Amino acid sequence: MKPAPIPVDDEARLRDLEEHALLDTDADPRFDAIAKLVATILEVPIALISLVDRDRQWFKARHGLAATETSRDVSFCGHVVADTSPLVVRDAYADDRFSDNPLVTGNLHIRFYAGYPLRTVNGHVLGTLCAIDHVPRELSASQSEALELLSRQVSALLELRMTEVRLRREREVSSEREMKLADRERLLSTVFEGMMEGVVFQDRSGAILHHNAAAESILGLTTEQLTGRTSIDPRWRATRADGSEFPGAEHPSMVTLRTGDPQSNIEMCIHAPDGEHRWLAINSRPLRTPGDIAPYAVIATFRDITENRDLTERLARQQRLVTTGTLAAGVGHEINNPLTYTLANLSMAIEELEEIAGGSSSQRLREIIGLLGDARQGGERVKRIVRGLKSLAREETELQPIDVNMTVRSAVQMANHELRTQATVELELGESPLVMADESRLAQVLINLLVNAAQAFVASDPSRNRIVVRTRVSDSVVIEVSDNGPGIDPKVLPRIFDPFFTTKVVGVGTGLGLAISHGIITALGGDLICESTVGHGAMFRIRLPLASGIVEPARGAAASQPLGRGRLLVVDDEPSILAAVSRMFRDAHEVVAVEDPREALRRIRAGEHFDVVFSDLSMPYLSGVELYEAVAASHPAVAERFVFLSGDLSRPDLRAFLARVPNERFEKPFSTADLRAIVRRFLRTAV
Repeated sequence: MKPAPIPVDDEARLRDLEEHALLDTDADPRFDAIAKLVATILEVPIALISLVDRDRQWFKARHGLAATETSRDVSFCGHVVADTSPLVVRDAYADDRFSDNPLVTGNLHIRFYAGYPLRTVNGHVLGTLCAIDHVPRELSASQSEALELLSRQVSALLELRMTEVRLRREREVSSEREMKLADRERLLSTVFEGMMEGVVFQDRSGAILHHNAAAESILGLTTEQLTGRTSIDPRWRATRADGSEFPGAEHPSMVTLRTGDPQSNIEMCIHAPDGEHRWLAINSRPLRTPGDIAPYAVIATFRDITENRDLTERLARQQRLVTTGTLAAGVGHEINNPLTYTLANLSMAIEELEEIAGGSSSQRLREIIGLLGDARQGGERVKRIVRGLKSLAREETELQPIDVNMTVRSAVQMANHELRTQATVELELGESPLVMADESRLAQVLINLLVNAAQAFVASDPSRNRIVVRTRVSDSVVIEVSDNGPGIDPKVLPRIFDPFFTTKVVGVGTGLGLAISHGIITALGGDLICESTVGHGAMFRIRLPLASGIVEPARGAAASQPLGRGRLLVVDDEPSILAAVSRMFRDAHEVVAVEDPREALRRIRAGEHFDVVFSDLSMPYLSGVELYEAVAASHPAVAERFVFLSGDLSRPDLRAFLARVPNERFEKPFSTADLRAIVRRFLRTAV
């Protein structure tokens, strides 16, 4: 069957032709037999069944493209299809329509053509049945009648063939649909059983007819125990968040069956047969027959939210602690400025009195010096407390060489309010080389270990309860916190560093302290272990690597070297601090003290010489960072002699700045000795 291009300009015709495109299939011997019969009856060498060109003209019509008139000129069959009537050309040479047609003038030399249209049941022309010869011929009436009858037979066969093809395709589609349904059923079954959420199907009475494996696991029941059980079964024990009973009639499934309304994320606590309680978040959805209002069944899904709920509660408690720590650190920052000049003035007063006393043995002077010394000691104690409060509020800081023994004393001081009524704390501090650590985090670990030890005692009795903190050095620095409390159950001991694991009653412990402590020590390159015997207390041991390459400055030697008089610039918006630092150095050096950092910048730009510049970091008009950067741009040598003083080195922006500059920095309240040592070092370098 040879396709013939035709124009298609009618939508109904287009749909009919598109439907008959099903005929574009393998050859059929029935059509070949009819073509041979036509060739025999008409005594011609060529007989064809020519169908509409599906790939060209039919495609063009489908997409709204007009067929050209050329197609009619080129194709004899095109005339039949376009005119929807038979066409007989006795001699193409004598027919003006085909005088220059390539089928006539070319190699084919077609002279005779007789074609009859093939019509669909809707009357649309689908193609032609035609006879062709290379010589002129006449078509007799009987031959014309035979050609018309055979064209009708071809049309009938085409309709039959189309029906056969459609039925076969429909069977294939049906088979494919059944396979897809089977695959979908297997997929849904796999998903149903593989879901982490529990799923149950309950009938109108609320009885469970089907469930997945997750439902058994979450509820702690077997298939036999679940099948047939309703939501109102008295064997269920469920409670609300406030501890009150959760009635079975108010179970989301029963509410949905009763009202037809879906329920979402209804939380309840169920008490499983194994003695544990589990918090569930339940959703229920109704199943209805089309046209019915009341559901005939319900699908309920639920997930175990016990861990998430506990996590939320614990994180909320932890957040409250962090907020409290941040508030305490803020208060501590406000204390630092007055504490700075208080300690500086006390030190200066003691030095002045000692110089006035000389070799005098005046009892009164010694008492005054002693009183001032006690006041300074109290101020130092406040300083350690404030430092501890601020350190706990910090997040991440740069590792620095720190004195372990000093950190231990600070931690004991900060935990003293919890310790003093519970137990006596003894310090056995040995040699303490420096370790590279974050002082605030190490203090946090020690405070946690001390508080845990205090809370482990059954009774509050400082005369009997004993906590010992030891430090020693081997191939590493070792810190041990031990107590003579009740000890830890061997079954519990392997889990004490697990997050959220706690043996304390609700409200006393979060279960995060030891987990966080273990993480902090591990991050510092050390390890934290626990040894305990029931009835004989517990001992936590911290090992930290020694800080390598840290050399303590020879302060005594530096102090003994005679130095010249220097010129110091002190920039701080707190007048009392300016006065305290000025008094600290006025006898040995020239001190220029300014409250306005803009004045300091003006003096430096004017060319005034300063051996050391002490600058606060937080000031109005210009911050210490802005002052430094302005000086570094114009007088880099002076910028190298900046020493930063701050009451809050925990701010991320200040920490980022200090991390990129090499200058010395001190956190308020600073000691007189530290500032004097810095001045000596700068003056010694200048010489």
